[in-house]
Amino acid sequence: MPPDGSYGPTSTDPSVTRSSLPSARRRGSMRRLRAITRKEFIQLVRDRRTLALMIGMPLVLLLIFGYGVRLSVDNIGVELVGHDSPAVRAVLSEHQHFRVAPAVAPTLTAARRDLFNGSEAVAVVVDALGRPVRVLIDGSNAFVAQNSLEYLRTLMSSGTSAPVEILYNPTLRSADFMVPAEVGMIMLWVGTVATAIGVVREREQGTLEQLMMTPIGKLELMVGKILPYSVLTLLIAVMITVLGLVLFRVPMRGNPIELFLFAIPYLVAALSIGLLISTVAQNQRQAMQTATFILLPQVLLSGALFPLSAIPWGIRWVSQMLPLTYFTPISRGMFLKGLGFAQLWPEVSVLCAMALVFTVLAALLFKTRLD
Repeated sequence: MPPDGSYGPTSTDPSVTRSSLPSARRRGSMRRLRAITRKEFIQLVRDRRTLALMIGMPLVLLLIFGYGVRLSVDNIGVELVGHDSPAVRAVLSEHQHFRVAPAVAPTLTAARRDLFNGSEAVAVVVDALGRPVRVLIDGSNAFVAQNSLEYLRTLMSSGTSAPVEILYNPTLRSADFMVPAEVGMIMLWVGTVATAIGVVREREQGTLEQLMMTPIGKLELMVGKILPYSVLTLLIAVMITVLGLVLFRVPMRGNPIELFLFAIPYLVAALSIGLLISTVAQNQRQAMQTATFILLPQVLLSGALFPLSAIPWGIRWVSQMLPLTYFTPISRGMFLKGLGFAQLWPEVSVLCAMALVFTVLAALLFKTRLD
């Protein structure tokens, strides 16, 4: 330190000028910046899971939006009602988007039943002269219904004035289409992310190992960990349902109690997925990234936003392994059509099987991780 008590170079130092001080500071700042940047790059390369997620997510989104999601809908089920008509079949066959059923529905009641069950999306009533006199469209899937209306313009402009009746969602309101799907999406997101982050946080804080020192069993520990998240997720689902009914006036034509009973195996599957993520994630950041990596394709490929018929066959097999694929028709069917177990048992059965498989797998990996 100089004799006068001041720090640094003074004006009496001939080797240092005022103009060189900012330059020295800039060089020092650049050295520190390079050091920090180099350290972060090294940490990023060493954190291979985070690096893989950062690279993998854009690739997955590119493939999904490039190959898996299309705005046009194909394979729309159409059946003729009353009488067969080669002319009507020929007009419909001109559009590759339609799949005309070989059998003819004998009555309008039978056609309405097929639309109610979801086996067909459009019914064209044909009179004895082979002319279309009425068109019924299942409006529970607004995306398919809007595309059907667009595709049927050719039929409606062929010199007939057949009226169009849209069932279950006559005005094709987007809220009626989206709110039932959002119930499933929110349950999946909250159940999966909350469970994954919650368990990983416990492990980071060391409380999970402390619990293992108590007489509690590993299965009891796993069930005790996911029970609070299951209750929280169900309460959020009830809240979303009530808000949808009150704010957006979405109809609830089914039994709400049955809806939440059917949601139990779906919720168990979502919680088990979260538990599986917690067994492979090293920290909360990785848990969140992995959950997003898994959940985003479910939302895009499950039929919640885009109909399954708009997804090519080469990718649609992925949809068959996603729990949301089976809960979305349950939720929409109960909200808009009033479907029950008699119509929804195939989806409920698949969800029960998924819940069992995911729970067993999560229990095995969770036990292995604790060991």
